[in-house]
Amino acid sequence: MSCQMFKAVGNLVYSNDPYKLIVSVDDEIGKYYRSLVPKYLAVRKPMYPTHISVVRKQIPVNLSVWNKYQGQEIAFDYDNHIYNDEVYYWLNAYSKQLEDIRLELGLENTSRFTRSNDGRHKFHITIGNTK
Repeated sequence: MSCQMFKAVGNLVYSNDPYKLIVSVDDEIGKYYRSLVPKYLAVRKPMYPTHISVVRKQIPVNLSVWNKYQGQEIAFDYDNHIYNDEVYYWLNAYSKQLEDIRLELGLENTSRFTRSNDGRHKFHITIGNTK
């Protein structure tokens, strides 16, 4: 399997109840890669707009820097291989800056909620599901 890396940008979006931090990703990325999945697999658009989860189901230790980068544009890389398990389809995403933001918040550089569903990569972009 040969993957090609692509660069993209998105904006950081924080929410407080519950604590959540995402990178909003251009929905066209998700739409394009969903269109490459064979129709007979019945992959649906996710419930939420295309994004990378940075903080989810965690309370940051260092709340003094929460919202510090609100709206800031952030660059990330992703590979073009579509991964899947029984329910989800995703692209692996990479960003040292996102890891650093998690560390600044007093968290580890990744969590089980930010990693790809196979647990092999620190971040991912969900493009669809079979729910």
